[in-house]
Amino acid sequence: MLEFAKIQGNGNDFVVIDNRDKKLSERELSDLAQKVCERRQSLGGDGLLVVEVSKTYDFKMRLFNSDGSEAEMCGNGARCIARYAQKKMLAGEQMVFETLAGAIRATVQGAYVELDMGEIHLSEGFWGENLTVEGMTFPFVYLVVGVPHCVLFVEDLHGFSRDELVFIGRTIRHDTQRFPKGTNVNFVEKTGQSALQSITYERGVEDLTLSCGTGSVASAIASAIVFDMSSPVEVHNPGGINWVSLQFNESKSQCHAYLKGKTVIVAEGRLCEEQL
Repeated sequence: MLEFAKIQGNGNDFVVIDNRDKKLSERELSDLAQKVCERRQSLGGDGLLVVEVSKTYDFKMRLFNSDGSEAEMCGNGARCIARYAQKKMLAGEQMVFETLAGAIRATVQGAYVELDMGEIHLSEGFWGENLTVEGMTFPFVYLVVGVPHCVLFVEDLHGFSRDELVFIGRTIRHDTQRFPKGTNVNFVEKTGQSALQSITYERGVEDLTLSCGTGSVASAIASAIVFDMSSPVEVHNPGGINWVSLQFNESKSQCHAYLKGKTVIVAEGRLCEEQL
């Protein structure tokens, strides 16, 4: 049997396991992610979070999407694994952990976790361009916040059906001519001077999710520049609110970002042999 925790951050839900003893190989972790993340057949989740040993930091975070692929980073996943590490006394309330996208600093304050997302290099993205899908044209911004994000600006998110958002998101996600590594797709509507709504089609999950941490950061950065928003930006995801604090350099070619939001420990238990 394998011990697990189920933790969600604004509806972005994960199965978390401790693999510091390296009992499970990379192939086994990929297979396990596909099994346990399947809803109604198992625990269900957007991904499998794995704690491993780091030679430099408190621990190493690995994330396997529900399709078995390994992602570089996930903001809500990082918040969830930080909450897990603090609860299991693998780290204190302030910690630094390793990801494929670099080291992440986190502060746990009860159910709320804030991440120091570090410096995001905006010159590496696309700005001021339009993208057309099935006759619909969207202004968009592309940037990398650990993982790639295409931020589409829309005037009325509620004017799109779920099926339409999935179709548009999937089409753009697989546009490898424009985005060679694929991309997450964020649909963003400005709702106030420092507030916006964001719905994300996630690469790897291959569907809309209730919340996306790196997507919230990407949406906030893009909106702050395009709409001259003030920080912090309140990002309303379908599953809850993420707060994104931004510090731009003078030329706005770089941005230091902080992501804060709520986490919930849903359950703890043991996976039965039939699931392994």
